[in-house]
Amino acid sequence: MKNRLWYLGFLSLTSLLYLIEGKTIFLLFISFLAYFGLYNISDERLDHVLGKATSNSFLFSIFFGIGTIIYLSFNNNSIDLFAPAFVFLVGGNLLICLFSVLFYERRGE
Repeated sequence: MKNRLWYLGFLSLTSLLYLIEGKTIFLLFISFLAYFGLYNISDERLDHVLGKATSNSFLFSIFFGIGTIIYLSFNNNSIDLFAPAFVFLVGGNLLICLFSVLFYERRGE
């Protein structure tokens, strides 16, 4: 059974709504482009590699999320930047997880 995670790459087309609506939250969907790289990964190793990759993504969310909240609360009294920060947080989690999967797959672990 071929892995079907690469179909999530088609969600990146949703980012075109940014051109119509102008809302930065739609830029989050650009990070789904990396799912197209998962097309040739075998299913047997995917579970093992995903475990390692999600730990990298979790560490990113802890450090970036807490760092961003602290920075915005100390240096900016406006909450206008929390929406773009959320876009970078979720998009960064997706990209780090997927690039880690591709790295561990090519490395052969």
